[in-house]
Amino acid sequence: MKGSRAAFAAVVAIVLILFGWWLFRRAGGGEPIDLMAPDQYAAAKKQPAPDIFSIADVTLNGDTRHAIAVQPAAGSRLTWKIRVPDDGWLDLAVGMRPEAWTEEGNGVLFRAGVSDGRAYEDLFTLHLNPFANPGERKWVPVMVDLSSYAGEDVDVILNTNSSSPGQEEDHRNDLALWATPKVVIR
Repeated sequence: MKGSRAAFAAVVAIVLILFGWWLFRRAGGGEPIDLMAPDQYAAAKKQPAPDIFSIADVTLNGDTRHAIAVQPAAGSRLTWKIRVPDDGWLDLAVGMRPEAWTEEGNGVLFRAGVSDGRAYEDLFTLHLNPFANPGERKWVPVMVDLSSYAGEDVDVILNTNSSSPGQEEDHRNDLALWATPKVVIR
């Protein structure tokens, strides 16, 4: 009887140690992948041309963030090849430069998604038009769940389009901003 209690206690201790290790490993999360870090930004594929993108500190409604500014174009795409960590999330904010707030235009469609090499999946879409909607004159925080791609090498893609689907192309004042994009562990 004493032997079976000792064996049971040993098994319980091992299970608790393994559970603690697993929980600690998940909570530790690892380092975020800063997509604006010089090496990451340099490695990103920039379409239709690299010169439409620039890095700047931009203040929207008193909130200053490090951002990728996009010059008006029919569409733009930034692509990073990454390995998605367990419990990975894309963390960023979107907005439009203050110059777009008071000048006519129909806004920008922001899209973020993932391609595994076989198919592209849109995971986030948002149309901002701060000229027509003063409530959009700020940074809009975005968190996109990437955990279904955990452990995979994928392309993380940030797209802008000059108009929403069904609207005429209008590039006027399409001054899109992607702030502090990174992949974090939650």
